[in-house]
Amino acid sequence: MEFNDRSLVLRLGPFREADLWLRLLSPTRGVFSAFAFGGRRSRRRFGGCLDIFNEALFHVKSQAQGRYWSLQEALLLKGPERLRRDWRRLGMAVNCARFLEAFRLTPDGAATAHSLFAELLNSLEGQTAPSPFLPVFFRARLTISQGYALSPRHCSACGQPWGNDDHAVFYTAASGMLCPACAAGAKREGFFRFQPDELGVLRQVLELPLAHWALDAYPERAQKNCAGALDGFLRYHLGLGWEGNRFMSL
Repeated sequence: MEFNDRSLVLRLGPFREADLWLRLLSPTRGVFSAFAFGGRRSRRRFGGCLDIFNEALFHVKSQAQGRYWSLQEALLLKGPERLRRDWRRLGMAVNCARFLEAFRLTPDGAATAHSLFAELLNSLEGQTAPSPFLPVFFRARLTISQGYALSPRHCSACGQPWGNDDHAVFYTAASGMLCPACAAGAKREGFFRFQPDELGVLRQVLELPLAHWALDAYPERAQKNCAGALDGFLRYHLGLGWEGNRFMSL
C-alpha cells in the first residue's frame, strides 16, 4: 500500500547511520510514524523537507508486510523561518506538538487538528509577541474541537446564559461553566471565579479562529487565570499533564 499526503513534521530523530525516524501529522491519518531511509544524506528525494515543523507532500509506502511506513520522496510546501531563530517560539510549538502526540487523535478529528496546528505555526511565525499562555490555549481549543463540551456562554447545569459583564464560575470537574447559583451547591475544589475579562479570553480561545485571537487586548492577569483554569480542566478530563518534558498520564 502507498499514498501521497500533505503532512507536518512534528518530531524527527536519527535511526542508524543514514536514516531518520519521523512523527508526522496528516489531515487524513492523524499522527503517525515513518522512516526516511537515507534521509540524512539524500538531497534529491527529500531536499529540505526533513526538518521539524516543515509541511511537505510525502509519498509514503508500507514496508515489511505493513509493519511500518517508509517515506519514498517529498516535496517541500512550507517551512518556518522565525521559529528557527527564536527558541521561545520554538519551545511553544514543541509543547503543542507533544500534546498532539499524547492526545490520541481519531481519524475523524485529524483534519481539524492538522488545520489548527498549521494555524498555530502561522501565528507563531507572524505575531510580534505571542502570549506566554498560547500553548495552554491551543491545547484547550484542540480538545474542544475533538468533541469535549465547554460552553463560555451558558451554565452547564441549568442552561442559563450570561452577558459580557456577568461573573461565572469555571469548575474543572464540570463539563462547562457554572452560574453562581449552581456553583453554590458544588464542591469548592477546582473553582475559578471568572471576571468579565477572563471570560472574554475564554470566548476568544473557544469561539474565534486562532488567527483572529487578540490576546494582547486583555491584561496578563486575565490570560494567566484563564490558562490556569483550562489547564486544570484538561488535567481532570484528559488525565494528561506536562511532566519531565513530555505529556504523561496522571
